[in-house]
Amino acid sequence: MLQVEVLVVVAVAMVMSVLVVIDSSGGDEIVGGDVDSDNDVVTNDNVTSGIDDDEVCSDGKFLSMLPVDPKLGKMLIMGAIFRCFDPVLTIVSGLSVRDPFLLPQDKRDLAGTAKSRFSAKDYSDHMALVRAYEGWKDAEREGSAYEYCWRNFLSAQTLQAIHSLRKQFSFILKEAGLVDPDASIINRLSHNQSLVRAIICSGLFPGIASVVHRETSMSFKTMDDGQVLLYANSVNARYQTIPYPWLVFGEKVKVNAVFIRDSTGVSDSILILFGGALSNGIQAGHLKMLDGYVDFFMDPSLADCYLKLKEELNKLIQKKLEDPSIDIHKEGKYLMLAVQELVSGDQCEGRFVFGRESRKPRASNDENKFTKDGTNPKSLLQTLLMRAGHSPPKYKTKHLKTNEFRALVEFKGMQFVGKPKRNKQLAERDAAIEALAWLTHTSDNNQHEDDNSPPDVTDNMLKLLGKRRKSKRRHG
Repeated sequence: MLQVEVLVVVAVAMVMSVLVVIDSSGGDEIVGGDVDSDNDVVTNDNVTSGIDDDEVCSDGKFLSMLPVDPKLGKMLIMGAIFRCFDPVLTIVSGLSVRDPFLLPQDKRDLAGTAKSRFSAKDYSDHMALVRAYEGWKDAEREGSAYEYCWRNFLSAQTLQAIHSLRKQFSFILKEAGLVDPDASIINRLSHNQSLVRAIICSGLFPGIASVVHRETSMSFKTMDDGQVLLYANSVNARYQTIPYPWLVFGEKVKVNAVFIRDSTGVSDSILILFGGALSNGIQAGHLKMLDGYVDFFMDPSLADCYLKLKEELNKLIQKKLEDPSIDIHKEGKYLMLAVQELVSGDQCEGRFVFGRESRKPRASNDENKFTKDGTNPKSLLQTLLMRAGHSPPKYKTKHLKTNEFRALVEFKGMQFVGKPKRNKQLAERDAAIEALAWLTHTSDNNQHEDDNSPPDVTDNMLKLLGKRRKSKRRHG
């Protein structure tokens, strides 16, 4: 079994041993937060909060106490609940003021290098902010705060403002009973960086960008804007590759193109458990988020495990918000331990595949399905393979006696041949369509025209991911 699958199964077993088993018929969908985009009319566009109506009812009293954007307020509350309060407190305070990292026009490269020293190659601007603040506090105690700021292109005034906000937010939540006066308790899990990433995701969602790896480069895409760029001062802009499949962010800036500012890499498991509402797709093992813009494909039993974990986690959080005196780390001990193990154990091996599904009715044939809305099937196939941790596909084209071209695409020891086309480019596109059809079980060999049952993608997808499994169907 794959490592992340083992973690999920064990996690659910732990939780279900002490919780009432969820009725599988209770499949009411929870509507997640909508993405609000005003990019055409504003240049400094904050992504709206991912807080849904149910959450507002429970944590509204706490959010109303905090003089901060609701999404940041939610992040702060989650940091307190999950006992990683201190780093989250710094992040929320830092995002509530101007960026403390200065970027002088004549020293942009030096300033970028200085900021990257705080990243520790963890692909997170938010964690870099935490380290910069902690370094400033150490320097202040040693009487060298001015030199520290000058050397690292930091604004002493902004860092002081962050310090003041930390005190203010901490006092408010202590008065509300959500933060334990004992710092050792409220920060017991502050060392768990994966958990801190999850809390960042919970607050910044639906500010989410997919990381699309290409053969020699990578790009970033959001639901509202399509391809976006990273802000020059982001630590992630300095990497040739990012091992995380997603970046969460809180702010976009539109100049000639759309740029995302501070971002943090997160895994599939973090996005599934701490992102928006999940729903089942029409295929077995298919989970959808953001109305189907974000897709996860996995074994059906694994998908069910994730849904159960997320449901129980949401229930436990709501219980804590309704009664802050409850110690959910005791009452929900196994659930909290399971979540910690899962977000820490997902090593971003590309086991779940990112895809984008059009809201239009499904096309009647494979070619329309994989080329609608201007989609390039070759790019789609390459993205799927790269996200699954494999090398890009290789194409071979043969010039036929009929003056047409036939292409063959090969990956992971498998070959797919397309239909003859009038030029080499169309031939390669058709070969890619054949491969995509097989991977999604929509080829004529796998599904008859009169078969209305939902296609099961898991057999072929698991073959792609390298997992051996007896198949009921054979690819002819």
